[in-house]
Parts: sequence; structure tokens; C-alpha cells
Amino acid sequence: MTDLLEMKGIRKQFSGTQVLFDVDFNLNRGELHALVGENGAGKSTLIKILAGIYQADAGQITFEGKAVKFKSPKDAIFAGISTIHQEFNLVDNLDVAANVFLGREKITAGLIRNKNIYEQTRGLLQRVDSNFDVKERVKNLGVAEKQLVEICKALSVNSRIVVMDEPTAVLSAKEINKFFEVIMGLKKEGLAIIYISHRLEELPHIADRVSILRDGKMVGELKTKEFAKDAITRMMIGRDLVEQFPSVAKTINETILRVDSLSCDKIIRNISFEVKKGEILGISGLVGSGRTELARAIIGINRISAGKIYLNNKHVIIDSPIKAKKLGIVMIPEERKSEGLILSLDIENNISLPYLDMMSYFLLVSNRKTAGNGNEIIHKLAIKPDRLNVKTRNLSGGNQQKVVIGKWIYKNHQVLIFDEPTRGVDVGAKAEIYKIISELAKSGAAIIMISSDLPEIIGMSDRVIVMRRGELAGELQRHELEEHAIMKLAF
Repeated sequence: MTDLLEMKGIRKQFSGTQVLFDVDFNLNRGELHALVGENGAGKSTLIKILAGIYQADAGQITFEGKAVKFKSPKDAIFAGISTIHQEFNLVDNLDVAANVFLGREKITAGLIRNKNIYEQTRGLLQRVDSNFDVKERVKNLGVAEKQLVEICKALSVNSRIVVMDEPTAVLSAKEINKFFEVIMGLKKEGLAIIYISHRLEELPHIADRVSILRDGKMVGELKTKEFAKDAITRMMIGRDLVEQFPSVAKTINETILRVDSLSCDKIIRNISFEVKKGEILGISGLVGSGRTELARAIIGINRISAGKIYLNNKHVIIDSPIKAKKLGIVMIPEERKSEGLILSLDIENNISLPYLDMMSYFLLVSNRKTAGNGNEIIHKLAIKPDRLNVKTRNLSGGNQQKVVIGKWIYKNHQVLIFDEPTRGVDVGAKAEIYKIISELAKSGAAIIMISSDLPEIIGMSDRVIVMRRGELAGELQRHELEEHAIMKLAF
């Protein structure tokens, strides 16, 4: 293999804060080079410099033997470097082919030649071993298919390097295996991949090398034969992670929430379960099995067509999240950026938003109370940076997630629903979030935790219910929790 890309001595600072310190990184043709590190370690900044979104303060980038400086994402794409972000950059109302060639449509005599882009898109899909309809609107595709559309976009501009940011975060185990096959095929063609992931257990199966960033510095590189999750974790966080899933003594008491024969049109059907005070109830199942839809029905977002909800043995009608909050039922959503945060607001205002009525005098918000609330949560959850006025859009994924959680733990609630609580979060921040959830259960809250991460479900749950195609497939007690048992029910 020959060197395709070399980034040398890359430095970057924002508002006087240094975020990258003389970082070196290189990539070979046909190689998958994983880039890992805690949230806030500098991964995104380094990649955004490569993609032309940011400009480095110092350092040099050499691509295919020539010194380059990309002043815009368009420059990077034109040179042959594409980035597939964790949040897909697709237009839902356009079809697959239109998304792949968006902005590069074939036009003859003022008319878009659709036949041409359809044929080319079919050829690109064949390269990734897929054949779904190129005329299908993207909004009707599954997550795995959208991922492949993004890859086809990169292939359509003859990219030599593709950056993949958390590509398997919302894929099922079966979809991940298929995705890995696609990646291996592209590597054989000579495509080079920079792979960013917090799922360290994936790396031995696909990566040729792993580079580890910590606090803006490149602290090490490992080759395939040297891979070990504990070794990578130690380099990422600078210490041994003694216990990922905390052992917290707690008492599981009476039932707080009971769901009886709940249905939502054709989405979920005849679901019954209960969760007790001090209990962590895991909800598992494949992506699309109805887990999130069930949670949204409980807090009044999805309309219930049949069944009842009981809180402390009393029948309650929940027709909105506001009503759910008044009853003490809240949800930490999966989509933190679109549903959990107002990214243009700072930490203080995001955390205080649900409680403005409690922090106001005669319709005037008390800045003293909102600041006190914000500082309390920042300290309790170790949010970094620990400043109230930082816009949440500028936080790392792990710290954004802590702010979302902080919104709902300021006041004691009876039932907290966590939907994919550690999606896109590094191993160190995961351990911190697990501790928060366990302490909430210890304090007497009933916890419902939805997760696609089987080790997480097994490590955190007292009991697990498994969903399949909108129905309850089964229930497993603590002593029965094993991956194969959960997957058997899920399939």
C-alpha cells in the first residue's frame, strides 16, 4: 500500500482554546483507518479540516503526493474526499437517484435527463450489493438503505477517501454485518476509509489500524494484531475503566407504571407490561420493532387507539408530553439534536426550559434561579466545558446528551424513559451516564431504557421485554439475560 493522505502537525484553536495540538494522521489506499477518542477529543475538528469546513491554524495536508488546502467542502469533494455524517444529508421528498446526483443532474437542452441518472444509480447500488428501487422516495427507506444512498453519493463523484462518522449507530446486528460486507468490497476496489466509531468491539473485524485522540493530541496507534478493547479504552480516557456498568444497591418496590393492552393504530399492538419503583426495565428489539413508538405513546405524542395506562394503580389519560410531565413521566429522546435540545440556546437555558414556571416571579424569569439550576446540573453530571453560556451546538455528543438528561433530573420524576441513552457517546461518557441512570433508580424512580446495544441492555436492566413488529415477543428476567436469548425473541 502507498500513502494516500498525510496530515502533519495539524493545529486548531477556537476563541483562544486549543483543540488540536500538532496532530499527525495518515491513510493508505484500500485501508480502513479507525479514528477513536472520547467526545470532545478533537475527532470532528480534525475531520472537518480535512473536509474543508474548518481551516487549520498550522500544519500541512498532502493528498496523492501533493500539498492541498481545502477552503470549502466543495473543494474536498472535487478532490476526491467525501464525508458521510452521522445525521444523513439527504432530501426525504426526492427519490434515491435525485439524492445521489443532487446538484450534478445531467441536463440536455434545459431538461434533466432522469433516465441517465437512474441507470448510473442502479450501477452504483450494484457496487454496494443492493438493488432497491432508485425511484423510491428517500423518506420511505430504512436507515440501512439511507446509509447506502450516502455511500453511493460518495462513489458517484469518484471519491478516493470516504469518512464515515458513526455509520452503525442505528443499525441492527443483521444490518451491521451487511454493512461490513459492503465496506470490505469497497476496500478491495482501493477505496480508503476513515472510520469514526464509539463501538470499539467492531474495530477488530474491519479496521487495519486504529489511531487514538485524547484532549486534542494523538496519543497512539494500534495495528490489527494489537487490538484490545481495554487497551484502546485506556488510551482514550487515560486511565483504566474499572467498572462500566455500576453495581448499585437498590430496592425494587411497588408498581408505578402499568400499561394494559396498549395499541396505536397499526404501529404497536396489544402491549402490556409494568415497571416498578427502583427498577430498570430494558426494552430491546430490532430497529423498527416499535420500541420508540411505544415510548411516544406513553408520553402522549402518539395517539392511543386502544388500551389503558395506570400510574400508581390509577387510570390516567395522557394526551400530551405536558400532561405526562405534570404526572411525573418524562422521556429523554433518541434524537437529541432535533428533539432534546435547542442548539441555538446555551446550557443554562436548555436545562431550565422545562421549569420556567418554577423559576419565575410575576412572569419574569429569575436569572439567579436558572443559573443556580444550570450550575447544579453541570457539576452533578460533569458537563464540559463547565460554563453556562456555551451554546449546546458547540458541545461534543456526550456532553449534549448530559444536558438533555440534566433537563429532566433537576426535578424528581416518577418515571424516566431513556431512548438510546448512549448513542454516539464515547466509552467514558457511557460509564458516567450508566451511573446517573443507576442512581436515579436507587432514588426510587422507575426507569424504562430502550437500547439497541445488547451489552448495555444486559448490563443495566433488572428485566427486559423484547418487541418484534409492533408486538411484545417475550420477557426475560435478570438471570435469563443473554444476547442469544434476546436475539431469538427479536427475530
